Amino acid sequence: MKKVSSPIRGRGGGQSGFTIIELIMVVATLAVLLTITIPVYKRFVEKARVSRATADIRAIEKDLASYFFDNDSYPASLAAINRDQTRDPWGNAYQYARALPGAVRQDAFGNDLNSDFDLYSLGADGASAQDITDPVSLDDILRTSDGNWVGPAEDY
Repeated sequence: MKKVSSPIRGRGGGQSGFTIIELIMVVATLAVLLTITIPVYKRFVEKARVSRATADIRAIEKDLASYFFDNDSYPASLAAINRDQTRDPWGNAYQYARALPGAVRQDAFGNDLNSDFDLYSLGADGASAQDITDPVSLDDILRTSDGNWVGPAEDY
């Protein structure tokens, strides 16, 4: 009968495991991967929020157009179209103002962004200013040119 030989065992009585160097290398590799992926993930989430805010603004815009068609004027507030409780992706209420002198937002040259109504999200910081070039307004999601453009103020 042949005797089956067991594999050769290394030092330490056959104990196997990872060395401290191997563990440090694994942890370092994971740290590098996280350093790369977390900012990419945050940018992805922010783009998704901007897209959702843009879609919300377009939907509210349609409701306002329907109200205008029925009443020949825009409502005084979003409550008239049951949109006063609609929140942007950052948890803020959408901002709306009929086109009255001094009520709508302006570009860097003092021109009104819209001639019908102003509708926008306050963005991630939850703050805004009348002038869209103000640093607190750059993250706002705007509707401009009477609805021909919707997007971040920094891109306008």
